[in-house]
Amino acid sequence: MGATRRATSAAVPTDCWYALTTSAEVGRSLLSVRAVGVPVVLFRAEDGGVAALEDRCAHRAYPLSAGTLLGDRVRCGLCGFVYDAAGRCVSVPTQPRVPLGAEVAAYPVVERDGLVWVWLGEPGRARLHRVPELPWLADEGWASVGGAAEVAAGFLLLHENFADVTQVPHVAPEIAPVALAAAPPPLDVVVTETTVELRRTFPPAPMPPWQAELVGGDTGEQATVQEGYFVSPAVWVDVWDVVGDAGPTARLRFSHLVTPVDEGTSRLVWRVSRDFAVGDRSADERLRAMFADYYDRVRTAMETAQAVLDLDGPGPEVNVAADVAALRVREIVLGMLADEGVVLTGPRRRTRRPS
Repeated sequence: MGATRRATSAAVPTDCWYALTTSAEVGRSLLSVRAVGVPVVLFRAEDGGVAALEDRCAHRAYPLSAGTLLGDRVRCGLCGFVYDAAGRCVSVPTQPRVPLGAEVAAYPVVERDGLVWVWLGEPGRARLHRVPELPWLADEGWASVGGAAEVAAGFLLLHENFADVTQVPHVAPEIAPVALAAAPPPLDVVVTETTVELRRTFPPAPMPPWQAELVGGDTGEQATVQEGYFVSPAVWVDVWDVVGDAGPTARLRFSHLVTPVDEGTSRLVWRVSRDFAVGDRSADERLRAMFADYYDRVRTAMETAQAVLDLDGPGPEVNVAADVAALRVREIVLGMLADEGVVLTGPRRRTRRPS
């Protein structure tokens, strides 16, 4: 097993499985990714598995990703040190004996649902945390479109945004469910030590035009069940089920995979999955373009909010009932950071409970 040094001091949770990239992006080349303040190099081994190493040579400050992949070993492009997939240095070019301590951190990896999940937290604790399951991303009965973006905003801002769908009509009114035009029904919120679940049922309303068209025309007014899940700091999932008398008419799953690059920057991988118009390539292209525009607006909004916080600092907040889930997410993240021994310094938001 390689070294276990932790190179982050950012106020982001590290004891978490993060989806650093998609399976399709990892091949027989060296891929550099940064997460929770840690440089990581990924590559696919000859047996098909994925290896994740600290992306910094133990000899000098040089990224291994700028080196060469030789079989299942990585050779540093500056000094020629060679590391195996477990992070151990197995040879150096200037002497027959490998120096003591010549190793880099090797991180646990799990591939699931087309994603590469990496554990960058406290060594040995990975087995105590389940890798999130998002089966609709791989199920043949579902179709998914998606994209990725680096967002100049903290990961918690993104989660708090996803926890409040009442903001969607203001960000992108053309795609918002018609049900959101009226005052939303009360939220049922269930909180555990590390997760938040929310649920509410909207009264019957027409589908948004784009969805009705893909389903096959006017389906009349039907109820919509919305569920949201803060699975971990790495994942927020939204469920939207249009439900008729005979059961669900159309189901949507929004998977938001959030990886903190550092305290003020996040990587967002988004997927919109549906169980209707499956196999329709024109529907794929239409939805990909439509939601790429939506998530670009979200990125802009979150970067604007982060810029205000960076310039003026946190100020007082007035919360409403729709903020309940977001506030619970915030409390969980702060608790996780405290458990990891992260001391938050500087001004913090002053909040008033929702009325």
